Amino acid sequence: MPPRKIRQQTDDNSDSGDEKVDAVPSPAPVLMSGDQLSSLLAAFSKSQAEANRQLVESLWASHGLGSGSKFTTPIVSPSPTPTSNMAKCTARFDGVARHPEAVEAFIDSVEVYKECACVSDDIALRGLPMLMEGEAAIWWRGVRNEVSSWPDALKRLRAMYGVPRPAHKVFRDVFSSEQGDELADSFIVRIRAMLSRLPYQLPEEARLDIIYGLLHKRIRKRLPRDGVSDIETLIEKSRMVEESLVECTAALNIPPQPHKSLPTVFSERSSAPDVTSIHIVMINIL
Repeated sequence: MPPRKIRQQTDDNSDSGDEKVDAVPSPAPVLMSGDQLSSLLAAFSKSQAEANRQLVESLWASHGLGSGSKFTTPIVSPSPTPTSNMAKCTARFDGVARHPEAVEAFIDSVEVYKECACVSDDIALRGLPMLMEGEAAIWWRGVRNEVSSWPDALKRLRAMYGVPRPAHKVFRDVFSSEQGDELADSFIVRIRAMLSRLPYQLPEEARLDIIYGLLHKRIRKRLPRDGVSDIETLIEKSRMVEESLVECTAALNIPPQPHKSLPTVFSERSSAPDVTSIHIVMINIL
């Protein structure tokens, strides 16, 4: 009988313990509204921005900018409004040449200055008469009241002085101008500019053949056609040939010094130069 009472008590105690464990309530989930979540995110962003600012200030202080300096975003000031004009432009046009390349070269120079100096179209149009001289100035005085814009002024300038010549007239001008006393490099550049006035583009070999055939025979004699492949090479080698000819001509004008080992073209019996010998030497050079 006594043991049975003890077992009953233990059973009662176990039942009471189970009831106590089951009686403990589980924690309820924490709910957060949308406004509270937004406030939390804003506070987190603010704290992160403050931490970044402090980090930047510490970096600036480590580079010797001072501990009290603040990080500020640099402000870019707007570019000033240009107030330039055409007063310092050195390009001039008189209209005497009446070649399309002349007026195009003038327009290119004015356009480059206008772009570099930031000159507006209205100011450029007002300053264009300062760049005109002679016949061109007289022509502009008669048409300036009819010109309303800068592109219109360039169009009228090209129509007056840039009329292209027909191809057959260009070829007549080219083949009628052989090289005389003009320097070779200047002559080649001039003929190349004349060929550029053609309404179509000639091949490089054709232009080279035309220019080479118009050179003086003193250059063609010392510079074979096969020795040049383009016009720039022809200019360089022609200049070298002319320089060597000038040196030879200058050397003939110096009286020779008597020396047994060096032959002379002058007679040893007379101090005057032998005109016949000089003439033969000049023929061989030219």
